[in-house]
Amino acid sequence: MNLGDANLRTVNTSRPQLLHSTSKRSVTASDDYYSLSEPASEQSSGDDHSTIVRYRTPPSQTHSPHASRDMLRSDRMSPRRKPLPVIDTTTKNTRFEEQDDVGGELRREDDVKAWKPSKSDVSPPTPGVDDTPYIQFAIDQLTRDEELMGHRRIGVAPGNVSPISEDEGLATRDEMPFQQPGPFQQSDSQPLHQTQTPFYSRPTVPVEVPVQDSALTPAYPPRDAYRYPSLNYQPNPVRLISLVALILACLVMIALLIISSVWALKHNGLLQYDGLGTNRYNFFEFVPQILGVIIVLWVLVVQASLQRILPFTLLSTQQRRPEHAGALHDVPLFLTNYLIPNVSAFRHGEPLLGMCYLIFWIFLFTLPLLSCLFQTRLYTFDNGIWMWTTVQPIAWTLIGLYFLLIVALLLLILHLANRSTGLKWDPVSLADIFVLLRNSNVAASFQGSEVRALPKQFRPVSLGYWQPSDRSRDVFYGIGESHALALERHKKDAEKQSDFDIERQQHTKGKTIESLQNDVHDPTIRYRWTPWFMRDTWWILWLVITFVFVIAFLIASFLHSAVEVGFLPLLPAPTTTLGFSPANFLYSFIPSLLGMVLFLLWQPIDAYYRALEPFVRLAHPMGSTAEQSLLLNYTACLPFEATFRAALAGHYRVAWISFISVLSITFPIIGGGIFTAEFNIPVQQVREVATMPAYYALVVFVIIYALSILALWPEPKRYLPHDIRTVGDIISFVYQSQMTSDPAFREPRTKTDLVTSLLSVMPGEREIPRYAFGVYVGRDGMEHLGIDRLKRPGSGEMVISSSRA
Repeated sequence: MNLGDANLRTVNTSRPQLLHSTSKRSVTASDDYYSLSEPASEQSSGDDHSTIVRYRTPPSQTHSPHASRDMLRSDRMSPRRKPLPVIDTTTKNTRFEEQDDVGGELRREDDVKAWKPSKSDVSPPTPGVDDTPYIQFAIDQLTRDEELMGHRRIGVAPGNVSPISEDEGLATRDEMPFQQPGPFQQSDSQPLHQTQTPFYSRPTVPVEVPVQDSALTPAYPPRDAYRYPSLNYQPNPVRLISLVALILACLVMIALLIISSVWALKHNGLLQYDGLGTNRYNFFEFVPQILGVIIVLWVLVVQASLQRILPFTLLSTQQRRPEHAGALHDVPLFLTNYLIPNVSAFRHGEPLLGMCYLIFWIFLFTLPLLSCLFQTRLYTFDNGIWMWTTVQPIAWTLIGLYFLLIVALLLLILHLANRSTGLKWDPVSLADIFVLLRNSNVAASFQGSEVRALPKQFRPVSLGYWQPSDRSRDVFYGIGESHALALERHKKDAEKQSDFDIERQQHTKGKTIESLQNDVHDPTIRYRWTPWFMRDTWWILWLVITFVFVIAFLIASFLHSAVEVGFLPLLPAPTTTLGFSPANFLYSFIPSLLGMVLFLLWQPIDAYYRALEPFVRLAHPMGSTAEQSLLLNYTACLPFEATFRAALAGHYRVAWISFISVLSITFPIIGGGIFTAEFNIPVQQVREVATMPAYYALVVFVIIYALSILALWPEPKRYLPHDIRTVGDIISFVYQSQMTSDPAFREPRTKTDLVTSLLSVMPGEREIPRYAFGVYVGRDGMEHLGIDRLKRPGSGEMVISSSRA
């Protein structure tokens, strides 16, 4: 850089002062060249010093933001110049001013930047070291070209420049995209004489942000710091007190099983059999299943809570291992199949947790066994008497299963003890995931993932506290990637090598971007995915099959009073000395098992409807408030809790489906206690007969279950571009959204802070913001498909497609 006869006398760290003497030489500042007009300067060099003739660099000579670094390196090889006076860095305010005798104004309007030095920037000069290259670099950066902002502006005269306060405007320094190009750092403040746009407004032109020079490194703040709470949150169902309570419930069931088993052996049965449908009959045939259902539902709640926090626990910076690399894209937030055991924990290096999941799945089938626990037996004392007795093989099998569950719960307590989950609070809503992306650097790995299936990139992504390697920004909490800069540069180098199609002899990158922009507006992509049971073909097929089975069930039950009169068991009916009857076991275990299958089949339906409800609200043409969308937490609700909450919120379809998911647990309860073997005196045969009040209740519940399939009618609002099971699936809809930079997501310390911010009016606005799912303009200036604010000040609304193609 040619400084002419510049005389740098005194520079205040917040207001640097650059004094020039009159010169007719061309002055170079960054990528713009300012040349004083020869005639004008000769005629009025002593009168008017504000006349500027700006020379615009031809496109072929436009430098990148890194050009100044190359210039700095080249200047070090040049002959040493006369050292400039020492810069005073003891004061806090810095201001650039020009002398009145300067031949031209060198600073433009957008070059006035607010800058706050960090402690690392303030250091005394080193004796004997030439500071000229560093001063050149600083001036070069302060007057660099506006190509970083996407357009150029015209300079202003010295008299029009006024100081700008660091606190002016809504955006703070740590809210701006961080960049540190060299020894000095400047912030991207808005021009002085233009209306300042709030930092959360939608950009209308692409903003080219230079590659950051500082990578993120994990930070470990003090545990007792109020600002940085410990990351070991555990949901209530998996806390120590809840697990201990569940263990005590299992011990109570074991005690009851042991007492009933031993008592039946020593006292020739429990109580006398007094007929079908009596109080004793209902007690022995239905109460064991009811007690078992309480523990089964409790186990399902524990398993759902573990699954919800598992991806975040695997991503925790304190738990990171190579096996956890796929947690972002492979580990689901909720279970989608209860008929087979969940083995995802084994694949990600958590064998202890995988064993717990396997035991939980086995324990689900204790309900069919409980339905076979008590049977009737003819004892020979008192001229023969029918007594209720305990089936010894079933009882001791159940005792073993309950002990196995206790072992699993103890292993789970050990697994969670002193283990960081990486969470501040329970991630039960979309907002709880979005808040992790405010300062994240993982957006590049999700490029285009909202509309197309990308290869899963198992990059070292972690969850925890982070800090830039140069410590230019405070510690923040979220999802980040260590050494992302080096990986990103390697990725860009690979993209450059693969950008040219050798076969077609043409570049493909431009076509890829154009294809991405077309895909976000394509209705076939917007409404491409929905769970299999909600697709048109499968829904119709399932509806037909269900009604066929229901009609067959009704005909077989009531034609010729088959159930009421009874039917031949086709298996031996007498009860052994251990209380086991093959016929009674078959007609108790099989109906209860079929009812359990129906119950488990409905659970993924309920889980998906709960998870999809926020997207349904966001798909409304008028958008939705955060309370009705981003903050919905149906996926974490207890049985019946989701029903009541959804009904109060007006989400009646979710309320009904959630109600059916709990109502269906009556199938294994009632189905396992309906039939029993009795000797029919008129026909002198042993027949399997049913208690008709319970059978009528079962028929009613089956009809309600079948009609509820009509509520699964696939509506367009429940269609999305792809699945939403994993954390990565959800991030793909917001990785470029400006919503994550809104004040509402400004690192809340607690969940209460987050909810309060989302339900409050944004600064400078008059109403609570509304959010929507559609096409939005991202932080990179390109269009993306996902979630953002429906409308931002100074910008148009999102494009929301309301129908399938």
